[in-house]
Amino acid sequence: MNEQDPNSAEKSAPTESSSVERDRREEEFARQFAQHQRLLFGYLVTLLGDPAAAEDVFQETCVVLLREREKYQPGSKFVSWATTIAYNQVRRYRREKKQRSRMFGDDLLAQIADEASTRSDELVARREALTACLSKLNDEDRRLVMVAYQESASLKSAAEKLDRPVNTVYKSLNRIRGNLYDCIQRAISSEEHR
Repeated sequence: MNEQDPNSAEKSAPTESSSVERDRREEEFARQFAQHQRLLFGYLVTLLGDPAAAEDVFQETCVVLLREREKYQPGSKFVSWATTIAYNQVRRYRREKKQRSRMFGDDLLAQIADEASTRSDELVARREALTACLSKLNDEDRRLVMVAYQESASLKSAAEKLDRPVNTVYKSLNRIRGNLYDCIQRAISSEEHR
């Protein structure tokens, strides 16, 4: 007779809530990675000075990020976490390729990495502020911005599509850009004072 403790199956089987939580964490990781992969690649190009080398290190960095994704805490700064991993991959690459004579010294590399990481955080904050400021525009201004920028339209084609004179579109875009700039500066300033 092979009797089992009914509670032992409950203890060994993953709960539905832990599965849902794991799925939520995986989705958050995927969103963050998709949103920041170009920024991460740019960070690597900055550190290595060679797009081909950056591509090699980017691939390795992606492997490590995927392998370590359980360590990422949703809601924390993904860019800081990912650039730390990327920085370590750059150091590993440099050791393996022994290209020290053609590349920056370790101290300078660390300084560049710190500056690039700081700027990455600033870019993320500015992008978030821009999104919030765009949502505050009135419908007409938002449509003008979308037609002019999202569709990569020329000023003339945007004016035609909106059935407005080119000069009017130009002046409106300048006014909207100024308003967006001011809004972003206020958002960044208030964020810094928190």
